[in-house]
Amino acid sequence: MNKKQRIAVISYDYPTRKTQEVLLRLKGKGYSQVDVYALPFVYRKPLQPLVVHRPAELLLALDNEELSHHLQYRYIRATLESMASAFYSESYEAILIAGAGLLPENIVTDFRIINSHPGYLPYVRGLDAVKWAVYEKLPLGVTVHWVNKEADAGFLIIQQKLELSLQDTFHTMCFRLWNMEMQLLVDSVEIIPTLTEPVALSTDFGESHRRMPKEKEQELYTRFEEYKKIFAKGESL
Repeated sequence: MNKKQRIAVISYDYPTRKTQEVLLRLKGKGYSQVDVYALPFVYRKPLQPLVVHRPAELLLALDNEELSHHLQYRYIRATLESMASAFYSESYEAILIAGAGLLPENIVTDFRIINSHPGYLPYVRGLDAVKWAVYEKLPLGVTVHWVNKEADAGFLIIQQKLELSLQDTFHTMCFRLWNMEMQLLVDSVEIIPTLTEPVALSTDFGESHRRMPKEKEQELYTRFEEYKKIFAKGESL
């Protein structure tokens, strides 16, 4: 497999677990030509969910520029406008989202931007996908896709269901799903050249979800035990 592809990674100019994992996994797979586009980070008061389901602690006590330097990746502080201009002039085989808000329509229309969604599309779109999948008894999994202007839509690259065990807790399930999400995003770089006719993701199944309200979060652990009775296999982890 060609490891000389030029890859762009969209992140914030602020360290996050997702950015660190994606950069480290790219390096671990042998990719050397990676440009990290760091968008301005806008601080927002953190949400206080009842159930925390995604790891937030950093893997390394480094900011994104330091990590990029150690990995010998180019680090570029950018605005949306300067990043779009660079994408027009540079030739990237893959552009990965590793931490960014919603991108404007002109960027997702003009470039093939890759997102890894922690839900098995088209069943669970929007925010808190893992929680809603459990709550509504929908498939658990990850979908990597080229984005478009609609939430969690576009064209499919790869998706995979999570095999659930009776030994899983809600949080072991969430951590395994997180690892799948990070790895499939990086794996997509190898998969893209093999695709001949990408499949469009449907948005007809239902509306995109918002954050799960606390009154529903209170039921999650009970709902997860019910979910396991339906979907889990009996073997140990």
